[in-house]
Amino acid sequence: MCAAPMIPSPEAYFGGLLPARDPLLQHLEQEAQREKIPIVGPVVGELLHLLATLGQARQVLELGTATGYSALFLARACKPLGGRVLTVEGDPHMAARAQSNFETADLAAAIELRQGDALDVIRRLSGPYDLIFMDIDKSAYRPALPDCRRLLRPGGLLVADNTAFRDADAFNRAIAADPGWRALHLYAFLPGHSPEKDALTLALRR
Repeated sequence: MCAAPMIPSPEAYFGGLLPARDPLLQHLEQEAQREKIPIVGPVVGELLHLLATLGQARQVLELGTATGYSALFLARACKPLGGRVLTVEGDPHMAARAQSNFETADLAAAIELRQGDALDVIRRLSGPYDLIFMDIDKSAYRPALPDCRRLLRPGGLLVADNTAFRDADAFNRAIAADPGWRALHLYAFLPGHSPEKDALTLALRR
């Protein structure tokens, strides 16, 4: 039996099928490209929105805010359920820019931004959270893992970005070997993501 033919030039093809975004998100994408700010881009942003919606997430924790691009997708998913996003950013300049973007999007009431070191902040949190999105320094992923497990409710979802980075190796191996998680490492083409060929890790807290 012959295999069905694949779409030619799949990266160009799927790059042309990006989800629709509002002017603020498009502005943040252009700003990120111009200033070399790493953001998740429209595909991963839409994935976060879908995961939060499907999980009916009301309490979301984000580690790594930057200009607030991904937090906007998460907040728009949980706001209809009366939910909130707590997002943590280490850089005070980026935190100020993100807060301004949340106000522009009329989502400031649905997003709490804390400026500080993510590892320090999460040690003081009590949870529980329905979803955690992690996008901080990759070398901090492994040290953050025990607190992520503590803070997630059973059945909650951890999503980690940039897990194809070398510094994420210890995290990848630890979560794959831990029976407390059911983890999937997904290497993919992610148009608009920084970088566009990278991995995401999705892990269900058992």
